[in-house]
Amino acid sequence: LEIPRGGEYKVRLADGTLVYLNSATRMKYPVKFDEKERKVYLSGEAYFEVAKDPERPFFVEMEGVEVRVYGTSFNVNTHQKGNVQTVLVKGSIGVKVLSSGMESVIRPGQMAEFKQGNTKVDVKDVNVAVYTDWKDGIFRFENQRLEDILTVLSNWYDVDIFYTNEQLKNLHFTGHVKRYEKIDNILKAIKSAVGVTFTIKDRTICISK
Repeated sequence: LEIPRGGEYKVRLADGTLVYLNSATRMKYPVKFDEKERKVYLSGEAYFEVAKDPERPFFVEMEGVEVRVYGTSFNVNTHQKGNVQTVLVKGSIGVKVLSSGMESVIRPGQMAEFKQGNTKVDVKDVNVAVYTDWKDGIFRFENQRLEDILTVLSNWYDVDIFYTNEQLKNLHFTGHVKRYEKIDNILKAIKSAVGVTFTIKDRTICISK
């Protein structure tokens, strides 16, 4: 199942698990799970509400990481290059690095972050809403880098981003806006907060100071 830039989709799997798929996301899954386990493969971003089944663990495999679940709600994101983020809303999950076999169990309100080349994940407490509100129609940013914010916006609005200066990528912004507003409104909010200028031509946004 492939969701293009600018799209979103919700699917219920054969076991009753509900998956919210964000834009620019791909998920590979079976029509019917086998008797021993439930496993899907993901690239992009998705929010899972996994149906409880103690006899069959649920797995999400991403870029070098596997998440093991028994029945819970969590968000996974691979949109940042070389980086996989798993945020737990409720329940319990284990996040395993496939190259080393090292697994970390995280609690609700925590994020496990894996950077390519590492042998284990970094676990920290986070504001869960920042990572999950997209499924409820809200972009929420909390002191995030401009590059990461604009990656989110480019996937949702299907636009390309061009920076006149690489240093602009490291500016930070905090705020929240409705996901279904025009992109101009979001750019105005960022412009007033961090002092950059956005120029839109066709489907390309140019950022300058």
